[in-house]
Amino acid sequence: MTVQIMGTYRTSDLYLSAYLKSKGMKLRDKCRNGNKFVFVFDDRDDRKELIQEFFNDGLVNITAFKNAIQDLKTMVFNT
Repeated sequence: MTVQIMGTYRTSDLYLSAYLKSKGMKLRDKCRNGNKFVFVFDDRDDRKELIQEFFNDGLVNITAFKNAIQDLKTMVFNT
């Protein structure tokens, strides 16, 4: 699930979220939607380009990506 609402960008895709986080998008919150978690980011003008990069094998610092995945999983499992 991916939704944009007034100044935020929301997605339940863990790996896309990790990519966006590692590219510097600010994670504002997370919320539960049924049995899924939705990650809420402050929106940015370049978000569409970042998503396109993600789906076209964009490059990211592997340590930042790994850390972002761990952070997001911790948020989900410690709730």
